[in-house]
Amino acid sequence: MRGSRVLLFVREQRKKDGRPGAPTEPFMCLGFAHYESHEGERPMAIRWRLEREIPAAWLPVMALAV
Repeated sequence: MRGSRVLLFVREQRKKDGRPGAPTEPFMCLGFAHYESHEGERPMAIRWRLEREIPAAWLPVMALAV
């Protein structure tokens, strides 16, 4: 939507150890993102461009599709 500002938050998995009742993983803020494109529907894949690079220390724990 034009004029909107999008902050992108991610987490590796929903639960810390994957079992019901386990605590949830915290989200990491990757910063502001700009819409690039999208594909499909239900689910829809959205491609974003971040204003800043993802910190290098976070890359090994993130499963990124580039």
